[in-house]
Amino acid sequence: MKKLLAIIVLGLLLSENAFAQSMISISKYIQKNSQNSKDPITQVYVSKRCSAVYLYMFTLTEVRDPKTAENYVKAYEDLFFSAAKILVKFGNLDLETASNEVSKDLDNMMKYYIKDGEDYFIRTGTHVMDNYIGDDLRFCKKVMDSRK
Repeated sequence: MKKLLAIIVLGLLLSENAFAQSMISISKYIQKNSQNSKDPITQVYVSKRCSAVYLYMFTLTEVRDPKTAENYVKAYEDLFFSAAKILVKFGNLDLETASNEVSKDLDNMMKYYIKDGEDYFIRTGTHVMDNYIGDDLRFCKKVMDSRK
């Protein structure tokens, strides 16, 4: 009986630490693909991910902190159009097609951010601290700061 109780307690402890994430952080992606960091495909992916994380943060802050939410929207738009422009230049797409492609990918990324953020919030009471979403936000802030 004590062994069964110990197994159950151990299982609960281990399952609490296990958190399935839909995506790896952008910084881990860059580390794994460092040889391709200057590649337009990588630049588009990073721009899309940053755009998506800023859009996600907008959804979290738009009601309680409209000024911060406005800053997130500006960053989202800037990175959205950056990804589209790279696709136009290197993918031989017109701006409308490139924008549609970016929008479609952003929708999918947003689904992951929303799902993982909600799952993490249920477990911890926060959406973005100590997870890949928070890591992405910090990474993307550096990206935006370097663009100024």
